[in-house]
Amino acid sequence: MPELRPTFPQGDARNTIVDAALTVFAAKGFHGAATRQIALAAGVSQPLLLHHFRSKEALWHVVGEQITSDFMAFMTEAVDVSLSPDDAITTMIRAYLSFWKERPLSFRFNLWRRLDGLQEERLSRSETMTRPVVALMQRAQATGFIRNDLPPGLAAIMGGAMVQFWLDSQLEIRAALAVTGDEGLSDEEIIDHIVRLLRTPR
Repeated sequence: MPELRPTFPQGDARNTIVDAALTVFAAKGFHGAATRQIALAAGVSQPLLLHHFRSKEALWHVVGEQITSDFMAFMTEAVDVSLSPDDAITTMIRAYLSFWKERPLSFRFNLWRRLDGLQEERLSRSETMTRPVVALMQRAQATGFIRNDLPPGLAAIMGGAMVQFWLDSQLEIRAALAVTGDEGLSDEEIIDHIVRLLRTPR
């Protein structure tokens, strides 16, 4: 089952190419991927791929824009901004974790964006994805729920970074816990810890 919503009309071969590109980019990053590898994964010729997408850069942009679009749609539906700040922040972090956990290829692509991606695409994506989160953090700070010794943008990024660490560092987490024999945490428990780190100390 493809992770991305169809970018083009149903039945359009370009959707198959975009799905294949996500798979290859997730495995190899931007610089490690080649259009011939993507064409092979999609079951099309390289000339056909380049007919539809003029370059690897263009294909990277299409994949990245679709992930961002899917993310924004998911978060908009999942998070009711009219909730009280404490409920809205907890719901937002839960939805953020859920989105990436359910889309491992998109999650890996997003990691590659930071390590290896095109700078202008990364900046555009970051501005689109963080603006509503920062606004929610500002509202939560105004009510005293989120600590105000951090700029709201930094609080938003720190919350997201902790979720991403939780998702991509399970091997290291298990190894660290094994040293003392401690049990692991559930997703809900880690969400609670993240919220407590961001909230105003009592």
